[in-house]
Amino acid sequence: MAEVVNLQQSEYDAAIERLNELHSEVYDGIISLSDKVRTLSEVEGGFYIDQISAKIALLLDTLNTGIMVPMQSNMQLTEESMSSFAEMILNVDTACGL
Repeated sequence: MAEVVNLQQSEYDAAIERLNELHSEVYDGIISLSDKVRTLSEVEGGFYIDQISAKIALLLDTLNTGIMVPMQSNMQLTEESMSSFAEMILNVDTACGL
């Protein structure tokens, strides 16, 4: 295992920025897909079938509340973990006089 972890501020900043972008892309993509499916399954949407459309609405509601909320929480925890990792590296570097 390496004895030195070399983390440049610019590398860290780029990694955090990309992580935030990926999280936004995933979240926005799922919301967009959910909205499109909901629109299609409405009466004027072209794929409306009374019994099926009600179940699709229920599934989308579950997606938006039961899946998206915990997913956002996990994304936030990932970002916090990255921040904690960088802080630990900085503390070790400072303590070792690097």
